[in-house]
Amino acid sequence: MKKVILLVLCFIFILSGCEKLEKAEPYYTETREDVVLSAQYEYYFSDETSVRCDWENKSSEEFSFYDTFELHILGDNGEWFLVNKGEEVNFNTNYCHGIFAEGKSSARYDLSVYTDKLKEGEIYRISTYFFDENGNNYQVFAEFTCDNELAEKELEKVSGGASNYRENPQVGDNFTILNGNK
Repeated sequence: MKKVILLVLCFIFILSGCEKLEKAEPYYTETREDVVLSAQYEYYFSDETSVRCDWENKSSEEFSFYDTFELHILGDNGEWFLVNKGEEVNFNTNYCHGIFAEGKSSARYDLSVYTDKLKEGEIYRISTYFFDENGNNYQVFAEFTCDNELAEKELEKVSGGASNYRENPQVGDNFTILNGNK
């Protein structure tokens, strides 16, 4: 009987270790208030596979960014944790995207590299970075909430009831310059 109890306790201990999340540590401590990253919507469905984020550069400088990002989830204690499927994620960073001075840009971030499904009621953020001509790196975040009911209401409001509005993103349009040279 002791062996069975010990075996069950070991099994529970192993499973509880699988649930532990790794704390999201900042990879760049610097940030700038004149460059903003924001999710296109405040609420997302649990089965959405991507989040489009808008970049806004309010400065007179030009910046660049790659497609690399992390997905974080807000813990009960107010700390952010990494979301991952338990496998290493590699990005092909051959393409650099610019944000013109006082310009806007857009990027679609593929959530499926980190998770198969968002958790209902949880707050997430896209964490990424941009850099200037001198090689200084700055970290930015775009927060959103997974809430199917509120996402449906937001979708109806934005699309005027067109239920396929978010299901049909612009094909091949992962990165778009929304506002070129000013």
